Amino acid sequence: YKAVLSVNLLGMIDVTRTFLPFLKKSRGRIVNVASIAGRLASRAMGPYPVSKYGVEAFSDSLRRAMRCFGVSIHIMEPGIFRTDIYDQERFNRLLDNAWERQSAETRKEYGEEFLQAAK
Repeated sequence: YKAVLSVNLLGMIDVTRTFLPFLKKSRGRIVNVASIAGRLASRAMGPYPVSKYGVEAFSDSLRRAMRCFGVSIHIMEPGIFRTDIYDQERFNRLLDNAWERQSAETRKEYGEEFLQAAK
């Protein structure tokens, strides 16, 4: 989660905060890239929808705060594109690796059926 949140959310917040004083002076605009996954999460996507929901929430909060300065805040929510995030083989490898990192107790608690259903 940390790596995905660092890139998709925290990095975007850092850049926005860095340039916010200039945007307030120029009455500029901010366009953040969210995702439809920020509105509709699936169990298989893990940290990605969490990060994109954070983009949605940050942008909405910022929009309200910057309105009085004349700064407009927008989000784009692209749909699904064929990228590695949707590669089923890659996803299954990641899932298997995550499964193997779990304790024997956790694997027993969830059972092999849980792993296969997730695939």
